Amino acid sequence: MFESMPNTGPEIQVACALIWRDGQILLSRRHQSAHQGGLWEFPGGKFETGEDPKTCLTRELEEELGIIPRNTYFMFQIPWDYGDKLIRLWVYEVVAFDGEPQGLEGQDVNWFSTDALRTLQIPKANDAIVRAIGLARVLRIYDPSLAHEPAVWATKTEYQCLLYFRGLSAGVQLETAVDAALTHGHQVILTLDQLPYFRAGCGVHLRKTDRVSDALTHLGKLNKPWPITAGIRDEKDIDRQRGWPFDALLISPVLETPSHQGMQALGWERFSELAGKVGVPAYALGGITHDDLFTVTEHAGFGAAGIRGFQ
Repeated sequence: MFESMPNTGPEIQVACALIWRDGQILLSRRHQSAHQGGLWEFPGGKFETGEDPKTCLTRELEEELGIIPRNTYFMFQIPWDYGDKLIRLWVYEVVAFDGEPQGLEGQDVNWFSTDALRTLQIPKANDAIVRAIGLARVLRIYDPSLAHEPAVWATKTEYQCLLYFRGLSAGVQLETAVDAALTHGHQVILTLDQLPYFRAGCGVHLRKTDRVSDALTHLGKLNKPWPITAGIRDEKDIDRQRGWPFDALLISPVLETPSHQGMQALGWERFSELAGKVGVPAYALGGITHDDLFTVTEHAGFGAAGIRGFQ
């Protein structure tokens, strides 16, 4: 979810990490005397003068935990207003590191399963990080005019994807495709009219044409839908959907594409600007292929989404 944030006052820049080992995530506990003392948090700290986010993260993890990250991937930014201070979290995922983590500054550190982590008391600004745990980096969008049988299309890739069966009417084909996708280890998002086929492990994609009251009513009846997504193009879309419980957003069209004919491409710099405002993982959509994933993360994005480039 992204929150309203006034455009006044300097932001405190902070880098933090979701650190993985053997399916568990490392957290540290804030000292009782610190701001929001006693809460568990993702390790990291404030930028020093002249530092970029990744340099800051590397330094902080070595100083606080005694580890040196080896494989680090950008996730997203979180602009947040705590009332007494404005911060911007630069969130990374660390999947390999050297050293054995320990609390070098006297703080408690511990490894948690993803289920246990979700029961902890954490700073409000970290909620979006918890919701992003395990989210697939690639979002494939089904197109009936291009794709194979939906169930076959859903199982074409070996790597985990988030699948959006756009344009597929409710019926046996959709039901079979959803079951095939989940069995294959993929994540699925459904539109409101597809919810009769909602299963555990499915999320919901909200469209601009969906009424807010209807959408929230439907979401309230579902058993932990995840992820909840939507598409945006500009700040008006961000403002219109502010306060909705989104876990990720699709920003489009980044590049020129036949599926967005007549719409001016945003370009990478504009994509980066928007991605930095939403406070949740941002997928780049429009002329994007799997090969663009590195470029996406270099421009404040989380993942690559596409239709033609992912069939």
